[in-house]
Amino acid sequence: MGLGLANCLNGATAAFGGKVTGVKPVDSKDKNRLKYFTVEIDYFDYISRGKFGRHSKVGESIDQSVLKIGSVCVIDGRMVNASTFAKAIQPNLWGYFYETTWLDLQTTKNFQWGEIVSVGKKTFTLRVHHTHKSIHIDANPPIEVTIPYTPNDEFRIEEKSSDLESALKPGNWIQIHEPREQMVAVWTKASAYDPSEQLPVEEGRRGFANDLSCRAVLGSVRTKTPDAVLDLSAQVECERWLSGESEKLTLDARKVSFVLDGKLAPPKIAAKAGRNAVLCHYRTETRPHKILVRSNDDAVRGNIVAYNGKSIRVATTEGGIDIDLEPDAQFSVDGVFVDRKAFSEKGTEVVIYPKRGRTLIAFPPVSVD
Repeated sequence: MGLGLANCLNGATAAFGGKVTGVKPVDSKDKNRLKYFTVEIDYFDYISRGKFGRHSKVGESIDQSVLKIGSVCVIDGRMVNASTFAKAIQPNLWGYFYETTWLDLQTTKNFQWGEIVSVGKKTFTLRVHHTHKSIHIDANPPIEVTIPYTPNDEFRIEEKSSDLESALKPGNWIQIHEPREQMVAVWTKASAYDPSEQLPVEEGRRGFANDLSCRAVLGSVRTKTPDAVLDLSAQVECERWLSGESEKLTLDARKVSFVLDGKLAPPKIAAKAGRNAVLCHYRTETRPHKILVRSNDDAVRGNIVAYNGKSIRVATTEGGIDIDLEPDAQFSVDGVFVDRKAFSEKGTEVVIYPKRGRTLIAFPPVSVD
């Protein structure tokens, strides 16, 4: 494992999506790693490390690690410090991982993702992609699968309820979510992202993120290749927060990709104005190389006002709201799943994902050219 990671920092690249299948502590002599983890690949962004090349296929496993200095760590769209990420990562979680540089972990259930090709009376055809890179596509071509749907399914266009006809349109991309339990995620101040964990941009090196990496809200995006996952050139308007200071600017991005909710997507699907994002910078680059985008959802976000074991009162930007807790609700603190007794501290930030049945969330194309 150590040799493979050394290769990553000395010329090889490993960028991929997939499911975490194992974690391993680091050797005490390694002063800049917090945790090793193994991922079963389901999408090749680009991998040239070790044995991996044009014959590699989805389903193979690869090792990765979390750095104390140089890893931008994100959990469920939220920037966190490296220690929080290392404690949270565990088997059966999933995400997108670019070397040790940008680590985008998801604690919600994985979902099927692709573009709608055609729609029938009870099924639709979904084109599922496993890579966009020419070096990997012969071994991992897109496949078309038949997906059933019923009137009992819930249909949404991003965070808004929709009818079947509007959601299931050829050209839309869609997330297919199986039923999930209610999820209550608490975030404490101890999880807060620490910019000092990144190298200053002027001291940037291969394999390390730099301190221009930050959270942002997307504005308009322009590219001549709206259908391509890898944009050779794009203009990205955004509002970003560096060291707590807000500024609006336009970034000329080169060879940039968008990752929507942990899955790579073309800009016409991912780069919608108003979505929260993380701008990922590395080496000495002042332009982002990856942009991790979070779609709008139906979760309730705010701060805990009161908790009695059966319900939570949350102060949100729209006012106070009382939410009943389901008997099978799942709870987490700073990305680590815990017993519900851990949720008694007032003022703690909380995100509550509602319980729901099978849900199909559509993403129509937006204008980016």
